Amino acid sequence: VVELNDGQVAVIEKVDTTGNVSLQLSGDQGLSQSFSVQQLQAHAKRVYIFRPETSVPDARVDEYIKPYEKSWFWDIVLKDWKRYTDIMVASMIANILALATIIFSMQVYDRVVPSQSIPTLWVLAGGVLIAAVFEFILRIARVYLSDIIGKRADLKISDRVFGHALRIRNKDRARSTGSFISQIRELEGVRELVTSTTISAIADLPFFFLFLVIFWLIGGNIFWVMLLVVPLMIVPGFLVQKKLAQLATEGMRESAIRNAILVEAVQGIEDIKLLRAEARFQNQWNHMNEVSADVSMRQRKIVGWLNAWTQKIQGLTYAIVVLVGCFAVMKGDMTTGALVACSILSSRMLAPISQVTGVLGRWQQAKVAKNGLDELMQKPVDRPERAQLIQRKVLLGDYDFKGVVFKYTEDDPRPTLVIPQLKIAIGEKVAILGRNGAGKSSLLQLLAGMQLPVQGKISLDGVDQSLLDPDDIRRDMALLNQNAHLFFGTIRENLTLGAPLATDEEIVRALQITNALDIVEQKKEGLDHTILEGGVGFSGGQKQALLLTRLLLRNPNIVLLDEPTASIDDVSEKVLIQHLKQWLGHRTLVVATHRPAVLQLVDRIIVIHEGKIIKDGPRDAILNPQHQPNAGGASA
Repeated sequence: VVELNDGQVAVIEKVDTTGNVSLQLSGDQGLSQSFSVQQLQAHAKRVYIFRPETSVPDARVDEYIKPYEKSWFWDIVLKDWKRYTDIMVASMIANILALATIIFSMQVYDRVVPSQSIPTLWVLAGGVLIAAVFEFILRIARVYLSDIIGKRADLKISDRVFGHALRIRNKDRARSTGSFISQIRELEGVRELVTSTTISAIADLPFFFLFLVIFWLIGGNIFWVMLLVVPLMIVPGFLVQKKLAQLATEGMRESAIRNAILVEAVQGIEDIKLLRAEARFQNQWNHMNEVSADVSMRQRKIVGWLNAWTQKIQGLTYAIVVLVGCFAVMKGDMTTGALVACSILSSRMLAPISQVTGVLGRWQQAKVAKNGLDELMQKPVDRPERAQLIQRKVLLGDYDFKGVVFKYTEDDPRPTLVIPQLKIAIGEKVAILGRNGAGKSSLLQLLAGMQLPVQGKISLDGVDQSLLDPDDIRRDMALLNQNAHLFFGTIRENLTLGAPLATDEEIVRALQITNALDIVEQKKEGLDHTILEGGVGFSGGQKQALLLTRLLLRNPNIVLLDEPTASIDDVSEKVLIQHLKQWLGHRTLVVATHRPAVLQLVDRIIVIHEGKIIKDGPRDAILNPQHQPNAGGASA
């Protein structure tokens, strides 16, 4: 791609053997033109060379071998690989400086004490003090760098996971809110993989071999003691991995169940009190706590045993080195200073091994947590990464259902909705009637694109709804569910969630239409009044009025309402209906309701029974069948 001096952009198609370049200019609507290389060089400002960032899936070869896909987790963690290089350099210098203590001890016992050279002692002491100061600074810097890297990775992982969780398709979400929360909370376990402790353990591990070589140079054959000790420290950590993995899985499962019970109890706390069911929920909680505590105790028992074993081996190693070294000193194979240096070095070189043992004790917990997040990250989202979705500047609400069958889950014995054919024209006002559980809300979910049919096709403005960009649909469509939420924050923040650029005049106008201005004026802080979680402190009618105001502020072309006046009194409902009539204008309206007053807004009624359309026609024809014949346009 070439950027020209006049601002145009050109795509180079080919360069022939005679030096002519064929390219497409941005201003020529794809027409090819030919220029000489000299002409192109004279007018070219920049040249860009593009290549695919990743391998693109191809159905012809995917069954044989799929393109390489990066791990979302390690891609984030290893993004700061340059900082890991800094950590390794700091670790190398710090570990080399740590040898100063060993050299100091060896020189004191072998040279200073026999010769009683006080000046040499002070020189050596000064040198080891300087080395200790620099080692301390480097180790502090390493911890700081590790924490910075861990913090960055933690924030990016949290952002990626929470962003993905918000975009998971409705049908693929966890059925239990508590379980869904548990999956997201696995971030706490994954943090173990990016903490400074883990990074430091990995950074120090290679220097064990450096210390081993130095140990061999100083102590000779005693280094075999260290080679025998290392497996004794590491092997038990690997042997308990299977049991720790089992306990980690059980612990995650019990944690998910506890979260589910907790969320359910908090959401229904008033009903629990009114039904005097506190004892039942408390017994459930205590039972799950007992099981969870038992699993945690078994985990801590194994990890505690592992840590105790590691510490004991470290202590015994020091004693064994001194024991074996004494015989070497008595034989004259090594000096007393070398023995002291080897004893100090043995403890120093086993420190990275003990850190690795500690990491092994926590590894399965982090691994199970990461597997849980991997499962979450594999769930399909509303807008897949490589999907080439159709963009529409405006959507007006021309719906066309053909052979639609919908189920919430594959286990449902019968479909929730079966609609062979249904059309809703642009600007049409339609009411959906039916008994509880007939499928009215499900139909609204399909119209909103929040659910997808298992069979058939839903077209919106002439395009298959599944091919449209969800952002475009939600820009021009607004759905008010029965279970819509008010979130913690001010009234203004709640009202402008879907319309952040709304002015105060627009907010007041919307409040007047829904007759909710009085609700705001009754509050001392007005629009800055803080709404608690779930709208605590507001009546059902007040919440419904505020939610409807939030919908109107978005100024959608397609309006989908599910029982919009169910909690509103008759007087307020009458005023609301009058205002909505004027506001709706050219907009497409589909409303599910049991309230007769709402039918004033519509000119067509669809009656649903057991997931099927049994009547469909003009409002008056459906409401007064004895006076006018039934005009069933698209009945099933």
